[in-house]
Amino acid sequence: MERILTRRYGQPVTYFRDEMVVRSWNNDHPDDEAVLYTGMKWEGRLGTRFASLKRIYGEALGGFLIKNILRVAVLVPKKIYGVWRIDELQLLPAVRKALAIDPAIDFFMDAANVEYYGHKAGDLYVFDTETDELDSLGPIEPALETLMDQWEEAGQPYPGK
Repeated sequence: MERILTRRYGQPVTYFRDEMVVRSWNNDHPDDEAVLYTGMKWEGRLGTRFASLKRIYGEALGGFLIKNILRVAVLVPKKIYGVWRIDELQLLPAVRKALAIDPAIDFFMDAANVEYYGHKAGDLYVFDTETDELDSLGPIEPALETLMDQWEEAGQPYPGK
């Protein structure tokens, strides 16, 4: 995620928020600001439990790819306002419905509580709550970039509507 954000918006600004180190991009555009809370330690119980997310999250604990729209679930038991903790996200009825279709997908992100995103075998998947459809969006990195483009172009609250 950090590589994508840096490519899109340049180098981040680093500061403290909510008693954590934060990297922030696109600060000049508050509606499209990206914020990642950092400091993830990939060892021990959390490292084992979330190993499949390591390449996606990097040092991030969670945050916003596009402020208040694309939200990356928080991996640690720390509450960040406006972002699901991963345990909460994975227990949502919509995510449970998607997992009934394909239990191998690891869900980690949502968009405005309408679409839920996960990954499997290097691909990004989306579950759309309006259609109850689960679709592959292709390889994770380009799919995330395309997704961010769509949300930025469409604005709030929901692309394509």
